Amino acid sequence: MIGAKHTQGSNAETASTGLPLGSAVIKEAELWVGAHSDFLTSVETIMTDRLRRQREAFDTSSRSIRKVYDARNIIDLVQAQHEWMSACLEWTAAEIRAFGNETVTMTRKAAQQLSEVARERGNGIVQQGKASAKTATTVPMQRAAAE
Repeated sequence: MIGAKHTQGSNAETASTGLPLGSAVIKEAELWVGAHSDFLTSVETIMTDRLRRQREAFDTSSRSIRKVYDARNIIDLVQAQHEWMSACLEWTAAEIRAFGNETVTMTRKAAQQLSEVARERGNGIVQQGKASAKTATTVPMQRAAAE
């Protein structure tokens, strides 16, 4: 009899927490997987853009070196060096600007996704509380009937 009471109590507890808790865990896992997927997509975009900018910088540097090498007088040499230094400063500014924009975008997305997780977690707690309240009233009646 004691084993039967223990099994009935365990089954009632599992039934009361199994489904809402399980669905809350699955929903939270889905949100986290979605957030990770979005993060990887953002990183892929960032890396693609960075590689494109680096390729452009390399091409421009190659042309600038060719101009320095082909310079016939000091004026051409100074002008080629000036163009090269200007290009370097432009690339640096573009990298800093891109990094700032990308960081803001990723932070905003992460904050939105974390708020969704928190909202879902809060909904799960409310639903679990409702299920616990329902179980709290039905379990004593079931135990009384079993005894």
